[in-house]
Amino acid sequence: MQAVDYYLKAMRSLSRWEKHSAVWDSVKWELSTTYFTMATLEQDYAPLSRKAQEQIEREVADSMMKSLKYCDIRTESARQPLCQYRAATIHHRLASMYHNSLRNQVGDDHFRKQHRSLADLHYNKAVKLFQLLKDAPCELLRVQLERVAFSEFQMANQNSNVSKLKTLSGALDIIINSEYPFLLIQSELSTVQALQGNCQACHDGKMPENDSSSLNEEEIINLVNMFEARLSFLLFQLIKLLTSKKKSSSVGDDRILLKNYKHAYSTLLRATADKDTPLIQRVELILSLLKHLSSRSAVDETGSV
Repeated sequence: MQAVDYYLKAMRSLSRWEKHSAVWDSVKWELSTTYFTMATLEQDYAPLSRKAQEQIEREVADSMMKSLKYCDIRTESARQPLCQYRAATIHHRLASMYHNSLRNQVGDDHFRKQHRSLADLHYNKAVKLFQLLKDAPCELLRVQLERVAFSEFQMANQNSNVSKLKTLSGALDIIINSEYPFLLIQSELSTVQALQGNCQACHDGKMPENDSSSLNEEEIINLVNMFEARLSFLLFQLIKLLTSKKKSSSVGDDRILLKNYKHAYSTLLRATADKDTPLIQRVELILSLLKHLSSRSAVDETGSV
């Protein structure tokens, strides 16, 4: 807290300066960093022996929002991408906190409703900010997967098949809208593959020394594994619900959707059965499936493909 006091005093003494001066911006960034570090430490190493979970959540949220206050994401500057990344990370951390709290809560419908709304709000803000960046596909994909898990959690507490179908369809929309991070990953993997192909050192299986890729292949593999598992689960549940759905006036639309989902599900099952498929081919298959599944939006709106 002493560091915060110093920065706040510095800002008060600089208030007569131009708002966007280099010194002003630097002090704001350091203050944002201090609040962010405080919040991160308390969230990751929560002192549950001394404080109640609710108090910790309030303090984390307060520090995160103060960090966000001093993080300028709108002004174009060399630091803007860093500010956008931090803001996205803050919203992601807050969403995860409320998501986790919601899973562990019992009783109190008011707080459950409030935390559900806050989790959804911060997940959406995190996605929008990560989409502004071209070097954070893994972070964006991780947020999308958490949003899908959030939808699945809500579905588990629903009794009506109609409600479940609506929730699952919303989760599938999140999956379909994950094309952007996979395009970035595909581009990076293609670049690495091209460098390997042009490098003599690749004959012994080593990466070229001038490889500039910032992606962690192990992290990507883990995310792709999770993505394939979530997509498979959603398609299976949607197929099951649509198959058992009673006849209605929209039966023609349901038949088209069912055929679409069955094709994607069988394609995914066949692809994931081969454990030796190169990573870039797995990413390309996912992009192909997302394109195929996106055609269902035309069915929803017009009743025809």
